[in-house]
Order: sequence, then C-alpha cells, then structure tokens
Amino acid sequence: MKKYLLVSIFSLLAFVSVSASNAEEESFFPSHCSNYGSTVSLSFTNCINSNFRRLTFDLPREFFSYCNNFGDDLSFSFESCVNNNFNKVERSLGLFLSHCMNFGDGVSFSYQSCINSNFREIQYELRRQ
Repeated sequence: MKKYLLVSIFSLLAFVSVSASNAEEESFFPSHCSNYGSTVSLSFTNCINSNFRRLTFDLPREFFSYCNNFGDDLSFSFESCVNNNFNKVERSLGLFLSHCMNFGDGVSFSYQSCINSNFREIQYELRRQ
C-alpha cells in the first residue's frame, strides 16, 4: 500500500511539474465564448471576463476591467468595457484587433465571432513572441 501511495505521489508531482513548465511557455488558452438563448447568458459574460483574467498572467502590467451586462440584451456599457480591454491589449502587444459591435437583440452571431476571433489573435501573437 505504501509503495502504491509513493508511486501515485511521484506520478502526480511529475505531472504537475510538466504542466507547470508547459504553462510557462504558453499560458493563455482562451475559452470559446458562446451565448445560449435569446437573452445574454451569464455563461457568455463570465467566459469573456475569464479570458481577460487569464490574460493578466501574460500581460501583468495591464489591468483589465470586469465587464458587467445590464438587462436581457447586450448593454452598451458591456460592449464598451470589452472593447476597452481589447484596446489595452492592442497597445500592449502592438497589434490590431477588431472593434466588436452587437447588432439586434440578445447577442448577435457576428459579435460572438468577433470576440472569439480577437481572443484567438491574442493567443497567436503571444505564442509568436
């Protein structure tokens, strides 16, 4: 039993060590953010905020705002907050990101695509550096 426990602990430590070294090389893995339903889902806004929170590990000098949505439709303040965060990334990394705008009620597919495209572009740029 003790031998099995020691092997298990050793395996766990080796896994954590390898995972940590890989995370140092590339730590920004953005989640793909999708909205579900006809109103703005909490999972969609949380996903975007989570991606910005993860980004602070690669851009520690940047402070990204937490973006809140008010109401069932995508609020202008949420859109502005997200675009302001993307503007900070642009200045920090010296790249061009799309300005994301929502069209219609709820969350438009074009807005979701724009957000996810920007996060993929950031991931690519960080990997390239």
